[in-house]
Amino acid sequence: MSLLELSIVAFIIVGIGYVVWKGGAANPEGTGALGQKVTTLSVHMTKLSGRVGHVESELEELKADAATSKDIARLEEKVATLRAEVGGHRELAERTWRSVNRIETFLIEKGLGK
Repeated sequence: MSLLELSIVAFIIVGIGYVVWKGGAANPEGTGALGQKVTTLSVHMTKLSGRVGHVESELEELKADAATSKDIARLEEKVATLRAEVGGHRELAERTWRSVNRIETFLIEKGLGK
């Protein structure tokens, strides 16, 4: 092999080495950038998982404390019963007031001699 052939082979080998080296430098894993991104994403996912777990537990508490349609129907029935009772008491109070008013008027007129 001549010196010219050896220099061409050496040039090709150096060129291939240079391309491989540059390609490796462009690889994000080779520089650690991809590893840092994966680590950051992992940390964010862990935080997000914790928040979602917290929201799920609060939702379960809300479900446990929330009124069902049966509870609301029962309360509406009680309110209707109370309204009827209050209406009856009001009517009784008005009749009592009218009776007391008649008695008072009668006693005043009798006292004044009318």
